[in-house]
Amino acid sequence: MAAFSFPGMTNAGYAVMGCHMNRSKALSLLPVLLLAALSLAACSGPKTGTICISNCGGTGTVSLTMVADTLPANPSLVTFKVTITGIALVTSGGTQQALSLNGSPVVDLMRLQSDTLFLGTFANIPANQYTGVIVSFSNPVLTFFNDTANTLQGCPPASGCPQVSLSAFGTSQANVTFSVSSTAAAGVGIDLNLSNLLSISSSGASLVVNFASPNVLSAFTLPRAGSNLSSGQLDLIEDFTGVVSINNPAVTITSATATTRGSLTATATANTILNADPSGTLCANPTPGQVATCVSSNQAASMDVILKSDGTLSIQEIEPLLATVQDTVEGSVVSISTPSQFMMIVTDLIPAAQNTLIGSLKIGDALVVNLAANPTFFVDTKGLSVLPGVLNNFATQNNTTAMHLGQSVAAHVAAFTAATGSTNASANNTDTVTLRWSRFTATPQTPSSPAFNIVGVPSYFGFTPSSMFVVQTATGTPGTLGVTNFDGVTDASGLSNTRPVALRALFLENTTNSANPAFTAAKVRQH
Repeated sequence: MAAFSFPGMTNAGYAVMGCHMNRSKALSLLPVLLLAALSLAACSGPKTGTICISNCGGTGTVSLTMVADTLPANPSLVTFKVTITGIALVTSGGTQQALSLNGSPVVDLMRLQSDTLFLGTFANIPANQYTGVIVSFSNPVLTFFNDTANTLQGCPPASGCPQVSLSAFGTSQANVTFSVSSTAAAGVGIDLNLSNLLSISSSGASLVVNFASPNVLSAFTLPRAGSNLSSGQLDLIEDFTGVVSINNPAVTITSATATTRGSLTATATANTILNADPSGTLCANPTPGQVATCVSSNQAASMDVILKSDGTLSIQEIEPLLATVQDTVEGSVVSISTPSQFMMIVTDLIPAAQNTLIGSLKIGDALVVNLAANPTFFVDTKGLSVLPGVLNNFATQNNTTAMHLGQSVAAHVAAFTAATGSTNASANNTDTVTLRWSRFTATPQTPSSPAFNIVGVPSYFGFTPSSMFVVQTATGTPGTLGVTNFDGVTDASGLSNTRPVALRALFLENTTNSANPAFTAAKVRQH
């Protein structure tokens, strides 16, 4: 597919993806089988301490989650979609126990840099010793910025490259084991290393997806070492967006069909955090522990849920996004043309309940957004503590001078023109823009807490690799209001500057690219 052209710019004050600014501050589409490794957790036996090895009797449950880490040096990935076509557990005797998936989910691996995909809790799994999990993938489709000197997959240098379909081949195996017990649920996390998965051919002209490359896949028992989860908690699934259905105390959020994320059902507790919407008008004075005083059925909302050790889900935090469901598209900003126009790559969407205009959009599509006169700009903090002076770099603004490449924004689509030929789709008369969460990987500098520095943000942010930014975290009791979630480290002081760090953060830069901090992190993960 040919590269799309970003809107040109005549004013040097406007940025186009790939234009570097200096700054100095303190993924035939074959199914592919992956055999993952998991650490040992013996199934329960008699009180004498006997460990069952095989055919232990009874059945148990297994909860599976997935993450991704370590981006390739090039190209600069914006979305990396793969289809999961099957999952099976493998016993120590080589028998495969297939798991029943709800369809074939399409996963954007770029979202999993900082976030976690809940694959499901699977019941009636024979109690046994297992040596791995097989996952079948197909249909890798990427949207990326070509930051190499060569034409790549037919996409010229310094260009955006949409919806590039690739072939995938090979198998991968990691040699570890886990157990399923009739008396305790098992939790397993799967990790895809994107740097080992995706490479550029020796000619420099093609991208290669090879699941047989060493160390593509790893896995671990949950909770992962170094997480700041409490006892009885296995994992945290964050910012799951969609339409609400309430059956007290359970809440179900169903994502848009185009995202293929399905739905999540979780139970509210007395400790569930109830946050106001970005405008501050919804869920402004909820009753603690009563989720129905914060969100209502048929509203759009975002929910963070905890995977518990029994395989069920509880709500850690929930916030309404829209009082009534209306066409809303979220994406990464990759081009800014005029004070009233920018382009995003679609990463999420919520279609209107009836007569949606955006039914043709997919994750990874380019969308040109044209602002209405005097639009409203919000910041979705989800209760995270953000310094007031930094917050106003976006909140209360009304044109693209407040916007920066790499920001993730949600735009209300009041009018829509579908893509035709080489002309990108456009959202017109957009009256509301909300800053949401940029998900990316960078390189940490000297560890410190609560703030630390990073370099090497993705090329589509438009900065040089050496440009340094300050990342602010919020310390406190994990899982409570306004506190940054950490995964792999307990706080920012434990970061290693020899390994990349993945962030989900608000990018609140100012017009001179000198904000301190530029990023306020809701999630910090280091593998």
